[in-house]
Amino acid sequence: MRNPLLIPDLREIIRDGQAADLVDFFADYNPPRIAEMLEDFEPSEQTEILALLEQRKRGEVFSYLDLDTQVHLAETLPTDVIASLLQWMPHDDRAKLAYQLEEEQVDQILRQLAQAEREDIRRLLSYEPGTAGAVMTTDYAALPPQISVREAIARLRQEAPDRETIDYAYVIDAHRKPLGLVSLKQLILARPSVRMEEIMNRDVILGHVDDDQEEIARKIEKYDLYALPIVDERDHMVGIVTHDDAMDILRQEQGESILAFGGVGGQASDHVNSDYWRTGIGSSVRRRLTWLLPLFLSGTMTGWVLDRFEWVDKLIPALAVFVPLLIGTGGNAGSQAVGTIIRALALGEVQFADALKVLIREWFTGLFLGILLGSLGFLFAWIGLGTSPRFALVISLTILGICVWANVVGSMVPLVATRLGIDPAIVSAPLISTLVDVTGLVIYYLIAIIVLVNVL
Repeated sequence: MRNPLLIPDLREIIRDGQAADLVDFFADYNPPRIAEMLEDFEPSEQTEILALLEQRKRGEVFSYLDLDTQVHLAETLPTDVIASLLQWMPHDDRAKLAYQLEEEQVDQILRQLAQAEREDIRRLLSYEPGTAGAVMTTDYAALPPQISVREAIARLRQEAPDRETIDYAYVIDAHRKPLGLVSLKQLILARPSVRMEEIMNRDVILGHVDDDQEEIARKIEKYDLYALPIVDERDHMVGIVTHDDAMDILRQEQGESILAFGGVGGQASDHVNSDYWRTGIGSSVRRRLTWLLPLFLSGTMTGWVLDRFEWVDKLIPALAVFVPLLIGTGGNAGSQAVGTIIRALALGEVQFADALKVLIREWFTGLFLGILLGSLGFLFAWIGLGTSPRFALVISLTILGICVWANVVGSMVPLVATRLGIDPAIVSAPLISTLVDVTGLVIYYLIAIIVLVNVL
């Protein structure tokens, strides 16, 4: 509970039916703060509180609720109430909600809205989920190039209540092609008679409706933009993606990557229930089992390898002592390589075309790591445990081979996955770890056979 002191008192007011007191209380808070408090209430209580707020504020509060909370309320509230909420929500937020509802329910809600809003929602819903078109808002300020600063300010003052932001206005021609942009600061400082085309910034960075949402968010982050204008296939401006939405996208993508990297990935639609406490145990089991089962099956390969080289263990019993150390080293080295390459791919620092350079770089990285760790392994086996120098050499050479192999595999698999159109994070660290474990044992026993068995 985020507000342990307030919520009990507010619950008592709700139970006593003191609606006027609730209205007075929430009048002192802005929509984000009210939404935060609503998250601590039961759905029935949330509905009662929302009903007390005036229409515009109710829609704004609703837009700040978690998406899964919005979906739950939308499935329980009457259609006309949901329609009134959508009317006052930001355009991109109401499209996100509509994406999560049943098509039949969306059709019923749209019938309750004005034609312009109905067409706006349908247009946003027509874009593929995960693209810029699906997350943009059509609620932006636009100005023609010929008007003066005085006229522009008057127009923005009139449009401001219905726009998500007027910090930047986009200068577009008669065909809605973007020509430039002006900031509110520029308008305030410029002479009233100057025209937009004289003061606008013509170096406008654009996104396309079909661009991946993460690519758009990265572009906003890279160029430190307040918003990124989005154009369609004819280069007509159709909306903007704002900085706050870009941060939400990056947080969502990072969360999905962390889950996938840990082998706990889910379907794309699962993000609604991604909150730890809201995710049911059954859903958690399903997500984790999806990866644990194949990893369990692949892990049996380790047992198969040990069984095939059992005769070597009988000849040299001390070999078994070092198995945990060696497979742990390989798994950790592989996981580090995977994490490094996935990060480089996400930031655009590495592409599949760089595979050969990455391979060479990671080969040398593994080589140097192997030499350093192998030297420590040699000293540990020889001096620490009192084995023979020849046996210590087996441990040293195995660590060297495993480090090189783990770095090569850990770097190449994400690149190949990207080339095949697979999210590289899905090729998670546990999978690489299991693969390196099995191959690392083979390397270990082969080196032991070559160095030790032939001299016994």
